[in-house]
Amino acid sequence: MRYVVIGNGAAGTAAAEALAEAGAEGEIIVLSEEPYPYYARVLTSYYVAGWVKPEDIWLADTAWYTGRKIDFRPGQRVVGIDPLRRKLMLEGSAELEYDRLLIATGASPQKLEVPGADLPGVFTLRTLDDARKLKEWCRDLRFAVVVGGGLVGVKAAEALKALGLEVSLVVSSPHLLSQALDAEGALLLQEAMEQEGYRLYLQEDVVALEGSKKVEGARLRSGRTLPAQVVVVAKGVRPNISFLEGSGIEVGRGILVNEYLETTRPGIFAAGDVAEAYDRVREAPRVNALWGNAREQGRIAGLNMAGKKVPYRGSLAQNSLICAGLGVITGGVVNPPEEGEYEVRVSRDRKRRFYRKAVLQGRRLTGMVAVGPTQGTGPFMALLGKEVKEEQVKAFLSGSFSLAHVLPLRAVYIGRALQRGQIG
Repeated sequence: MRYVVIGNGAAGTAAAEALAEAGAEGEIIVLSEEPYPYYARVLTSYYVAGWVKPEDIWLADTAWYTGRKIDFRPGQRVVGIDPLRRKLMLEGSAELEYDRLLIATGASPQKLEVPGADLPGVFTLRTLDDARKLKEWCRDLRFAVVVGGGLVGVKAAEALKALGLEVSLVVSSPHLLSQALDAEGALLLQEAMEQEGYRLYLQEDVVALEGSKKVEGARLRSGRTLPAQVVVVAKGVRPNISFLEGSGIEVGRGILVNEYLETTRPGIFAAGDVAEAYDRVREAPRVNALWGNAREQGRIAGLNMAGKKVPYRGSLAQNSLICAGLGVITGGVVNPPEEGEYEVRVSRDRKRRFYRKAVLQGRRLTGMVAVGPTQGTGPFMALLGKEVKEEQVKAFLSGSFSLAHVLPLRAVYIGRALQRGQIG
């Protein structure tokens, strides 16, 4: 039996590890376009900022693969799949046979399609190579422009500011983090960032990048030109699925999978940022491109490739960051439609920069937002998709939610005693 995993990120490595631990007999092959072993892609902006040491970004070395009898093949790009012959077409005309296959190819940044977008000094921030090149380019520069106000854009802006640059953030939407945060919560983040010295341009677009031999400015739709010695494009990502053309594998936004993360072609599975899997809050398929979701999907897919038949319970849309000293945690449906069976409960204190929002369908928690202090938000987020009690919602909105609102008091007391070393 030959198990082949396309992709060496969070989903691919989790699947390969699960196959090895499940005792799958035969070859386990992991293909990667990049030349590196598994690393923490989520830390690339922290690497640029200098907040993590270069060695801290690595999550595996060659011994990690050999110790699990995984055949790791870096620098291998898949350009096509033939499910009938059970073969992969690799760049350079080579072919590779498989018995069971996992597609964990992740996603790629969307490009900025404007004049000057190919000038030196224009970057995306997705891979380790992206981070290294960006960090090197930013030496002795003053002005930076980030295009896009999503999570990657805000984190990129934060990294550039940490390097000492004056950062302008150009956002097409009316507010920051429009896919993960509501307008009121985003306003608190905007004010905090502006107080820290970020320049924000909302409902604006870059229509051209200017410069002769390298980028020097970003011209906006309004006619204003911002000084820009470096530009980071963070306009979102798209699942890497172009190589599936002609394979018969059904795709929507991503690759459609069933409850076992198997595609419409038997023996071929998908996981991670490329997979359109069940969302347990929305109760429908959705691409939730998050590190934790990718790891869990990869693990479940690996077990099912090994013949274990483990159903996937579903993913969640979750986001968290701390920027300009302000915590932001969101999950589920944060911007429900005005029409529908949603109840929105809000608590706010602008002086304290405190904002909480709970979105309910009957007694079922379908969304939450917390801006400011983040105490108790983790346990409350764990209730997404479940029925909640009125006292739990009130405690979250007041900022007093804790494990005591989820676990029986006896369990809480035991947990505290264990932490203190009083029992054990």
